[in-house]
Amino acid sequence: MDINLLILILWGIFIWVAGYSIGLLSNKNIKRKITWLLAILTTVGSIVLSTELKPLYRMLVIVSLQLVAMKPIVLVESYPQKPKLNFIQWSVFALGWFGMRPILFEKFRGESLNNTTYFFLKGFSRILVGVSLIFTANFISLEIFANLLRLIGLSFILHFGILNISTGAWRKMGVDVKELFIAPYQSKSLKEFWGKRWNMAFSEMTALIAYKPLKAKMGINIAMFVSFLMSGILHEIAISFPVSAGYGLPLLYFLIHGILMYLESKILWIKKLIEQPILSRLWVCFWLILPMPLLFHEKFIREVIMPLCNLVLMLLNLS
Repeated sequence: MDINLLILILWGIFIWVAGYSIGLLSNKNIKRKITWLLAILTTVGSIVLSTELKPLYRMLVIVSLQLVAMKPIVLVESYPQKPKLNFIQWSVFALGWFGMRPILFEKFRGESLNNTTYFFLKGFSRILVGVSLIFTANFISLEIFANLLRLIGLSFILHFGILNISTGAWRKMGVDVKELFIAPYQSKSLKEFWGKRWNMAFSEMTALIAYKPLKAKMGINIAMFVSFLMSGILHEIAISFPVSAGYGLPLLYFLIHGILMYLESKILWIKKLIEQPILSRLWVCFWLILPMPLLFHEKFIREVIMPLCNLVLMLLNLS
């Protein structure tokens, strides 16, 4: 095994174990400083030590370590004092769930909750849809539409497929987790899309560590822009660094959306537009899709999305 990859794996194990120990300290300010330091070291280390990996695997390594490194931060912010999780509960939260609410895992190994079958069926059906879209994309000659279909297909597999199956599995074990992607197509504004329907894991995290603390001190607008700035930076780490290209474009995508969300609450004609059931959905779709080449730039599509789609089809013997 590559020595750098081995170091990164050992570092991930260290964060998992140390993250729980840090939560047991009594001084909250010290806990905050240590967990943020670990997150920064994780980001820098994963970027520097993964340069020899292929872009797809580099992205998976960076994103996985980033996800684990954020868990100690939300653990510290979720409890006024010491966390009420034991080490097993902490471990399944840190390593087995994409969400950012550790408190839910206090019930791990409790009685099975309802709707587990619903989530399993929903998850498997969405994976089927996602695979179908990726397979169909190979027969579309217009590249921009083929790539859009691949992105939507991967989203169906991960966001609405695997994560719903994961939701059902944890509910089966007594953890009251909910869907992380809640019918985003029903969004009538970008505020609703980003705040209530798309990627609740990220919304939970930014609300906890950025939006709520800043809202009280600096107001809603600054808190919102900082949240989008943070989102842009994390997407830079996950998208631009693995392919060593497109720096600044994902950040620009999220800054545009931050500005648009601000305008939704300030410009009269936009306010009236998002009150209309059909026009409001068109407004959301337009601004999600039009600047999408900024978020998923050409090299990322070519070196990460395409290989990932090919891998999915190869595993299912559809290539």
